Amino acid sequence: MLVGIASIPTFAHNAAPDSFPFGHPGDAKKVDHVITIQAGDIFFEPKMLTVQAGQTVKFIVINIGKLPHEFILGNKSEQEEHEKEMLAKHNTIMMENDANGIAVAPGESGTLIWKFTSPGTIKFGCHEPGHYAAGMVGTIKILSADRR
Repeated sequence: MLVGIASIPTFAHNAAPDSFPFGHPGDAKKVDHVITIQAGDIFFEPKMLTVQAGQTVKFIVINIGKLPHEFILGNKSEQEEHEKEMLAKHNTIMMENDANGIAVAPGESGTLIWKFTSPGTIKFGCHEPGHYAAGMVGTIKILSADRR
């Protein structure tokens, strides 16, 4: 049962739209594709996604678990940096929403709208203490816009 919706402002924490090499927060009025992801204890389903550069994707993350979870987009170094931040805040139950991620409480859902701008491969992960290390991570392959 969904008991609430968590979402983020378009540019949380004063993030510039070009602050990520793979994209930036997207416009809700320009969504091209919707992807639903289940966050459970301790997994994402699906774990592998494919999108195209130029697409604006609305991610709907449903926390079906009993623990709080995150959905953070980022390359390897961004995931590692966020992991360090979360470990430093180990007394905090959930992260604050960032431009590239959301926190979703147990039984709730959240949305993240993202415009992918460059081809490549990135990760999505949960950095609640111990979750990422236990394998709560997935992969997004961003195809070139000309690959249809």
